[in-house]
Amino acid sequence: MTARARHCLACGARLTTVRKEGRRRRRCPRCGWTFYDNPTPAAVAIVEGRGGILLARRAAPPYQGTWDLPGGFLESGELPDRALGRELREELGTRAVITRFHGFGTDRYGRAGFPILAMVYVVRLAGIPTARSDVSEVRWFRRDAIPWRQIGFPSIKRTLRDYLRRRAAPRPARRAPGGG
Repeated sequence: MTARARHCLACGARLTTVRKEGRRRRRCPRCGWTFYDNPTPAAVAIVEGRGGILLARRAAPPYQGTWDLPGGFLESGELPDRALGRELREELGTRAVITRFHGFGTDRYGRAGFPILAMVYVVRLAGIPTARSDVSEVRWFRRDAIPWRQIGFPSIKRTLRDYLRRRAAPRPARRAPGGG
């Protein structure tokens, strides 16, 4: 639980800490509203290309100056695939084609920040990426040259390691049609 919510969003009273559903939560003693500290949804891209994997250098906090996967937060009413397309146009100046869904990642937006739930997609770009919006640089990295120590978000490291491990795993042989 974080201490970010200090006042009730419904009535403005000061929140207190209570034990609810087996967890410490911030709750309003006046109206009963509970702050659940739910994660904020985000969509990020593992961009595949001939040059390897594209990483974007963060131009703003948190983790300013570190490498990241391009993407960002969903707007109200926006689906993850649409949000990812919008974010890639804003950050890289190009369109993208989603080739598959990779999985989910959880993290905090900075060491003590709010929780994030990221939907991770594998994409191919339809254009040449350039640094825009909140990105200061984009660069392709060979799979064996990922700058692990310069990646800020722990979930991005986990996601990339999982992706590379899956890519390196041998695929099961396909059976011929009618074969037994």
